[in-house]
Amino acid sequence: MEKFMESYFIWYLIGIIVLTLLMLVRLFMNEGVYNRFIGILVMCTNIILILILIGFIDGRRDMYVDIAIAYAVLGFISSVIVAKILGSKGGGGRDH
Repeated sequence: MEKFMESYFIWYLIGIIVLTLLMLVRLFMNEGVYNRFIGILVMCTNIILILILIGFIDGRRDMYVDIAIAYAVLGFISSVIVAKILGSKGGGGRDH
């Protein structure tokens, strides 16, 4: 059963990495500040999930979960700062 779960995590990790790469391509194709900002937030969430899956596959869950939590906190703080800047300056772009 443990071998099945490890292969399941590996396939799930590959799928999330492919989706993240597709999101990166979509991020560069999008125009407008708000669309790119939302794309970056989605990629941040995917990277957190990738870190946790790597921790389950590697067997060192506690270390990777700590890194993912630190990355999530930094991502949240930076998204609040960027949202504040975009809100005060009006965003500037096609979406405005």
